[in-house]
Amino acid sequence: MTDIAHPAGTARAAAPATIDRVEIVPCSQRQDDPSWRFARGTITHVDGWLVKLVARNGQTGYGHVLGTPIFQPDTARIEPVLEALRQVVAGSDAFGLEAMHRRLEAAAAGEMCVLSGFVCAVYDLQARLLGVPLHVLLGGKVRDSVDASRLVSIKSPEEMASHADKLAKQGYRFLKLKLSGEPGLDIERVRTVRERVGESLVLTVDANQAYGPDDAIRVCRELRPFGVAMMEQPVPAADVEGLCRVHAAGELPIEADEAIGDLAGLVRLIGMGAADSYNLKLHYLGGIRNTLIAVRLCEAAGVGYRFGAIFGPRLLAAQGVHVASVARNIHAGAELAEFDHLLDDPFEGLEVRDGALAVSAEAGSGVTYRPSARAEN
Repeated sequence: MTDIAHPAGTARAAAPATIDRVEIVPCSQRQDDPSWRFARGTITHVDGWLVKLVARNGQTGYGHVLGTPIFQPDTARIEPVLEALRQVVAGSDAFGLEAMHRRLEAAAAGEMCVLSGFVCAVYDLQARLLGVPLHVLLGGKVRDSVDASRLVSIKSPEEMASHADKLAKQGYRFLKLKLSGEPGLDIERVRTVRERVGESLVLTVDANQAYGPDDAIRVCRELRPFGVAMMEQPVPAADVEGLCRVHAAGELPIEADEAIGDLAGLVRLIGMGAADSYNLKLHYLGGIRNTLIAVRLCEAAGVGYRFGAIFGPRLLAAQGVHVASVARNIHAGAELAEFDHLLDDPFEGLEVRDGALAVSAEAGSGVTYRPSARAEN
């Protein structure tokens, strides 16, 4: 897509923090394992767009729009929204986010991943303009690193155990096993993984809506001997009553994910006592601003939360790390290291070390845009 520039010569264009140019570039990344699968399908690659904001003084900020579905997104639906948000941002003051956010939300018309890409780019630009790490704008970090949890995709029990063992040897202490909705096979998957990795690793499981309430309760009960810390989204997102029933059964702690939807949905679920924990995804909530609000809502309500899986370039993960760094509590690890199995990343500067992600002290999100790196992967 082409870029749009704010007309020079206006009073606002003279301000150094005015967003003078907006560029939107397609971004496609291959999986290193094209057979990567979860209950709702196989993810061979991840498609989306990069949002680049250029201020009047030449400083830049970046965001990432995750395509939905993750690969082969509905571009006919998404591209007009990208254009609408680009028109909102061009010519705006980068430090006027609250006023801008209202207009962005209206233009996004429910496309939260598009909203997220623009909002995250504005935050990145603000931090770069000020010469401070992103977490400073969010209140300041309370930790120097964030423990990462890695996902283990659906395969045979033995294959999943081998993958889990490999991740454990890389230093990960938290793993989340994807389930398929086949009770006997899912239980065998968890049993085999636990036997391979031992008792020291924290294991959670994610059904991605694959079960009905009765089967979910039974599976939770049968997983208890394997020390599973939590079951994520056991039932379809729309079945909130079923989610509440699985939670009330008390066989395992329950985490809501797809059922959340947005901030209003999070408030509703918390009020219903639907889950023990809530999986907060930066892109699905609409970006840094809304995710930080979600964190504080969970903290005020005294419920758990977790930073959910981010599929995309290091840029998006790095922004998630900054948000996680200002959170009061992180349990079961933050799912912010999935970039490690994606190829063609146009950003560099974030790596996993002994199962953890360091909070960058560099200005902005702490990663560097280097498109040439895509050709080297």
